[in-house]
Amino acid sequence: MSDYWYIWGGVCILAGVFLALFGKSLFSITLFLVGVIVTTILLLLLCYSTFLRESTASWIGWTVIVCSCLLGLLGGFLLYKCQRLGAGILAGWGGFMAGILINTTFAFAIHGSAVFWIITLSCALVSGLFAICAYNAVVIVMTSFAGSYMFVRGISLYTGGYTSEL
Repeated sequence: MSDYWYIWGGVCILAGVFLALFGKSLFSITLFLVGVIVTTILLLLLCYSTFLRESTASWIGWTVIVCSCLLGLLGGFLLYKCQRLGAGILAGWGGFMAGILINTTFAFAIHGSAVFWIITLSCALVSGLFAICAYNAVVIVMTSFAGSYMFVRGISLYTGGYTSEL
């Protein structure tokens, strides 16, 4: 296993503990951090999957990284300001994690990527819409669920033997 998996394992463990134990009491900070991380990662994935190649000049890569981080800060600020929308997005993420758990536990024998995406996206949509209606209860459940999943997934990066969800 390469060294960066050990780093991601530590990040997942720390973020999981933070979300599981303090997600509701520090919800504004949680929304900001999730908004920054998700926006930055989505922008970097978009850039690296479309126009950035290995032959691209390094200054272009660094410019993309800096711009993605700055736009990530903007995404975090928007989620901080729109708390109910942020709760819906965070619950959708928790629902996506629940869908992954359902796939790993029950639907693993089907071996269909369409089934995987239908289950996970349905869980994310239902959880996100429910969070907007039942704000407080859903925020508590989803932050604890997502945090505990990240904690266990971080440990699995050190111990191994945990099958990939995808």
